[in-house]
Amino acid sequence: MSSFSDIYGYETIKEHMQSAIKLGKVSHAYIINGGLGSGKKMLAGIFAKTLQCENMEETVNPCNKCHSCIQADSGSQPDIIWVKHEKPTSIGVDDVRDQIISDMQIKPYSSRYKIYIIDEAEKLTVAAQNALLKT
Repeated sequence: MSSFSDIYGYETIKEHMQSAIKLGKVSHAYIINGGLGSGKKMLAGIFAKTLQCENMEETVNPCNKCHSCIQADSGSQPDIIWVKHEKPTSIGVDDVRDQIISDMQIKPYSSRYKIYIIDEAEKLTVAAQNALLKT
């Protein structure tokens, strides 16, 4: 994960995300939709990395040199949480409670934001969706 320029397609979405960061008007949630293998996960990761970057460039791209960027690239940034699920076909309420709700009350460890990325969110069960809505 390097920067927004490394992602092909999603031009309007990339511009919107960069503009939101630049203006300080980042929404509390984003839904990224697209076909299988279209780069949704990469886009979410770069957006999260940019939000956490300590030395963000004027082009609203991560610097890729600061401690936070290095951690994000290695998957060990404590404030970027990739929600994992045990069952291959669904994300259950226990996954949401264990990984998001129980952790949400804790302030960010080292960054401005605490970011939760739910890959394959379409697999959330109704109970898991309701648990998220009630937090």
